Amino acid sequence: MSALSKYFDQALEGATCRDILHPGVGCAEFARRNLLGTVRSNVRFFLPISLLRLLLLLYSRRALSGVVLRDTAREFAAMMVNALCVANCWTGAFCLVARTTGRIHDNYSVSLAPVLGTCAMFLMPAYVQTTHAKAIFVANLECWIKSRESALVEWMRESRLTGTVCFMVISAGIARYACRTQHRTEFWFVQPLKRRAPAAEPRICYHQEDSCARYVLAGMRTYFTFGAILELARRLIVTVGQLRQTPAERLRSLLRLRYRLILFLTLYNGTFRFVTCLLARRRQKVRAQDNTVAGFASGLWYYLCPSYNIFNLAVCALTQTHWNFLMERYAKVAFVRQLDRVSFSSLVWIGSMCYVTYSRAYYPWAMSRFALKFIDICSSYASRTASENFAGRYLTAH
Repeated sequence: MSALSKYFDQALEGATCRDILHPGVGCAEFARRNLLGTVRSNVRFFLPISLLRLLLLLYSRRALSGVVLRDTAREFAAMMVNALCVANCWTGAFCLVARTTGRIHDNYSVSLAPVLGTCAMFLMPAYVQTTHAKAIFVANLECWIKSRESALVEWMRESRLTGTVCFMVISAGIARYACRTQHRTEFWFVQPLKRRAPAAEPRICYHQEDSCARYVLAGMRTYFTFGAILELARRLIVTVGQLRQTPAERLRSLLRLRYRLILFLTLYNGTFRFVTCLLARRRQKVRAQDNTVAGFASGLWYYLCPSYNIFNLAVCALTQTHWNFLMERYAKVAFVRQLDRVSFSSLVWIGSMCYVTYSRAYYPWAMSRFALKFIDICSSYASRTASENFAGRYLTAH
């Protein structure tokens, strides 16, 4: 399928937007149907995500309040508006370019068509900007890794040992920079402790618990609970939509958790805390490099649960922590202060969405299930129609 990009013009010679994007109907009728279809499909896609977000807010704040409900509703509305802009601007630009120029172009019709709609992300709440940009970047990184044809890259992605070593190095980098920045590392499984005001009793470690054992067990319990709740919520959302199942089948579906993921989260956090305490107590002093060593050691548990999602999320976390570190280190430089005001999450989102439409056309087999589901459902399956018709014309021509 990667050869599609090399023979785009040959495969689509003489094709119109009606042949590829909306067979059987005109552009105006398709635009009306697609708008209504994307409203329905995006509600179906984002409502479970918003419910999961609500559960996580309830877990973190330990209370249900009007503020929590308002924030969740606001974020749901923002996600809907953003998705509708992307989906309908993409299909609209596809038709506009085809009708204006008389042909379907490789870049303008496939990769760059959603650009105008993606700019709506600049108006979204900060949480929506961050989560959407990270989610789609992680999914795109998986597609990029899977679609590389290099023998070296193929060997690296097939080797669990190589993946584990790489993850250990990335994990060490996250811990190294996270303890040197005032920003909290979002969407990661450890938070290195920093020195606080002196306690009433002198302590070697920085944690507030009265013993290192309590500190380690508290972290393991927290991430075991977090992982279990996250997995149960995910399975509940999936099971609720399967209306024809018997009660026994529903129960089995609910229990189909990713237990190795829960175990990974628990052991990763516990090992990190254990190693930092062990190093500090051996020398009776905390050093900055302790976090780096602990991050490297805890990354060993990746061998237990290798996953593109976890690995690519680590890449995101490392990029974020290093960026925050640089912004703080050079905060007095005027150019850096101006640069820090730019919404890079929105820029990442724009580039990522262009890559998603490109991948849907040329590398659908390499896309993650999330990315494939995301672009198909949110476009009311217009992207799938275009991809299949494009591939069909290519196969017919060859």
